[in-house]
Amino acid sequence: MTFLLRLTLTNFRNYKRLVWSPESQKTVVYGANASGKTNLLEALSLLVPGRGLRKSRVDDFAMTGRQNQGWGVVGQFSHPIMDDFEIATGGVANSNKKQFRLNGLPVRSQHEISQYLSAVWLTPQMDRLFSENAGGRRRFLDRLIISLEHFHTKEVFAYEKSMSQRNKLLALNNFDPDWLNAIEESMARHAVAITATRNLFIQQMNEMMIVEGNFPEALLKLHCSIADHLSKEPALVVEDFLRQQWKKDRVLDAEHKSTQFGVHRTDVLFIEKKTQIPANLASTGQQKALLIGIILKLTELIKSQNINLPILLLDEPLVHLDENHRKTLLATLLNLESFTILTGTDRASFEQCAGKAEFLEINHGNIV
Repeated sequence: MTFLLRLTLTNFRNYKRLVWSPESQKTVVYGANASGKTNLLEALSLLVPGRGLRKSRVDDFAMTGRQNQGWGVVGQFSHPIMDDFEIATGGVANSNKKQFRLNGLPVRSQHEISQYLSAVWLTPQMDRLFSENAGGRRRFLDRLIISLEHFHTKEVFAYEKSMSQRNKLLALNNFDPDWLNAIEESMARHAVAITATRNLFIQQMNEMMIVEGNFPEALLKLHCSIADHLSKEPALVVEDFLRQQWKKDRVLDAEHKSTQFGVHRTDVLFIEKKTQIPANLASTGQQKALLIGIILKLTELIKSQNINLPILLLDEPLVHLDENHRKTLLATLLNLESFTILTGTDRASFEQCAGKAEFLEINHGNIV
């Protein structure tokens, strides 16, 4: 289990300066709305690859009135089989680029970070995951995969980088076909790797059982023509299909100024296992229970492969749950061997955690 030793925030959101050293592997953060609870979780989410739990722009992280001083988040961690390590991220004034450092040194790729730390989070906004756009579901799936297969980060970033280069070339009136061929070949290779990993992960998740609790189980299914091809044909044949498809689509994609076909368009379907009802048709409470069931199933899958568990960041996890599911969730989380932070407005809702978790009251960016 990775354990957070110390978190330091500087000019981040509503935190001018915060240094926190957790006393337990389980923490309940409570306080009034807008006190800074979610900001604390967001800071930790920025220490792993990606845009964090809010997907905000880099220049939005700086504390109001201190934008010209930049911002920073530093996490120091311990691990049972490796040396203590430090991950830092931040931004400087007038720059929309997030910087990473690992043990004080700049990193060449965020993939390096994913080999040390992974995180999975749930937020109130994700309660609408099943009924909103495909992009949110796809990013949710990839974040789950990265906690199990850290190399997936490298493949996704490489594909997106190549696609961005292709879009830029297509924007030119007189683009170089040989250069496009090389870029599309790279995209095809990464697209097949990404799809194969997604397929394998979904198969493993669908076969895994939730050991503890009585949360509903969700069956996952990729809605992706590339995945359909890969289930019937060898990888090299699928790569050739993708290259031919993108070559045929060049004029159309140039008009749209974007690549219309690829793994970046994949959707993920979620179906309640027992009733076979699509998750988007379930009630709000059922959808929240399904989301939590997915997280619990992921931890079981990771434990079965003897892999380091991700840190869990659960923002308002008790909202929309009935009393029975609340008690079950808290009991299950207390038994999980993962560093976990839960938030809520009311301390009393978490009294079941008394004596087993650290309670942290936040008030306007300060620990009370």
